[in-house]
Amino acid sequence: MTLVYNESRWILLYLVTILFFGCHTNENTDNAFKSLKVFSPRNYDHLKDRSFMKVGFGSCLDQKKPLPIFDAIKAVEPDLFIMLGDNVYGDTHDGDLTEMSKAYDRQKTNFHELELGFPVEAIWDDHDYGLNDAGGNYAHKVASEQLFFDFWEISNDDARRTRPGLYREQRFSINGNIIQIIYLDTRYFRGKLTPTDEKGAEGKERYVPSTDTTQTMLGKVQWVWLKGKLGIEADYRLIISSIQFLAMGHGWECWQMMPHERKRMIDLIDSLSINNILFISGDRHRGGLYQFTTPHGNTIHEITSSPLNATTFPGEENGVLRKGGTYTNHNFGIIKIDVSQNLVKAELLDQEGQIINYLMVGSEF
Repeated sequence: MTLVYNESRWILLYLVTILFFGCHTNENTDNAFKSLKVFSPRNYDHLKDRSFMKVGFGSCLDQKKPLPIFDAIKAVEPDLFIMLGDNVYGDTHDGDLTEMSKAYDRQKTNFHELELGFPVEAIWDDHDYGLNDAGGNYAHKVASEQLFFDFWEISNDDARRTRPGLYREQRFSINGNIIQIIYLDTRYFRGKLTPTDEKGAEGKERYVPSTDTTQTMLGKVQWVWLKGKLGIEADYRLIISSIQFLAMGHGWECWQMMPHERKRMIDLIDSLSINNILFISGDRHRGGLYQFTTPHGNTIHEITSSPLNATTFPGEENGVLRKGGTYTNHNFGIIKIDVSQNLVKAELLDQEGQIINYLMVGSEF
């Protein structure tokens, strides 16, 4: 009996050991999202002979929630779709970025099942950068950047893999016209925000505008790069900013929390005499349209789309530069560019693909 007992005990210990270390080893192998390829090729050569282009976009995509909005997105048939940030929710303090890796694994499976059939481009915001409202002092941003590259299947020869930050430019030739899309990185180099002195108060919910002009939104190198890109000729310009640029009146993350940097952007646009530039932003878990006329008479437009499927927050907020109210249910956006008629239309659509609000770039509200 003793022999049988001891033998059984050792067999049990062996099985437990195999199960424990087997599971442990699987958790530390390469993540599935690194090997699973699901995104359509990013080839846009077919656009050159066309006169019309559709750019879709959205933000705040919770990997743990259903994705019904993509049925409407696919029905619109965009030429490309831009994920504006918070493309997963993987906030993490640990250097292994365990939660981020798990989030990417789950989201890759989601995208695999969606079978989108059109190219997807991306920039990050705080929750796929690493921590809520995180900026340049986030300790694990280099490792997080590598996860971003792997998830979005960024090629090894892409310039973003050779330097810090995810900022980049795309240029599309459409029937002899150049459409420029600039992606800004508002996380990697960003300085400190100023916490509110009255948390939750209207217009001061979490932050107040900083008076410290040494704090930066883009960092020195990205600012120099941006000036150079805006100095290159283009017929239509879109700027992707994960956080809102024009919006004022609320106390959440936005360019207005660094008013000197917001002014710097406006001054740069004026110095280059760029009219009718269109900012595209996300982050806010609400959608909206905005417009501003610069001191030199140039018009800046903005469309914010958020969230695709993440939590929504009802209630309105102040918006002196906003056209109409904000939309607080799930939404996405479409930019329609028709170079034959020199028309640019920015649309905000609901989960069923119905237009909520729109603006014509080049037209006054």
